[in-house]
Amino acid sequence: MKKLTFLLASLAFMASCSSDSNTTAAEQSNGQAVEATTPATQAINSEEAKSLLAQNPDIVVLDVRTTAEYAQGHLQQSQLVDFSAPDFEAKLKALDPEQPYLVYCAVGGRSGRATKLMEQLGFKQVYDATDGFSSLKSAGLAVE
Repeated sequence: MKKLTFLLASLAFMASCSSDSNTTAAEQSNGQAVEATTPATQAINSEEAKSLLAQNPDIVVLDVRTTAEYAQGHLQQSQLVDFSAPDFEAKLKALDPEQPYLVYCAVGGRSGRATKLMEQLGFKQVYDATDGFSSLKSAGLAVE
C-alpha cells in the first residue's frame, strides 16, 4: 500500500512539475507569452516544391549546382549560385534574407548544406528541394 501511495504521489508531483515547466518555457521573465518560432529551413520533396512554386510564383529559385550542370538544364527562372565557387557565401550574403527561397542541386546534398548556411546567415524562409533536379523535372516543373 505504501508503494502505491508513493507511486501516485510521485506521478502527481511529476505532472505538476511538467505543467509548471511548460508554463515557464512559454513565458518571458516579465510574464508575457513568448512567440513560437519556426525553423527558417524546411526540407520538401519534388511534389511539395511544385505546389510551393504554383502557390508562390514570386519565390526565388536558387540552383546551387556547378556552371556546367546548370548549362545542361535548370529550372525555369532559377538563379545559379555555385556551391563550389569560392565566393559562394559572399553571393548568399548579397541576397535579400527577407525573400523566400527554394534551393535545389543535383540530388540534395549541396542544397542541404546551402540552406543550413542560409539559415545561419539569417534568411527567414528557405525551402530545400531534397529530391534534386531530376526529380523536380520529373514532377513537371518547367526547365530551360
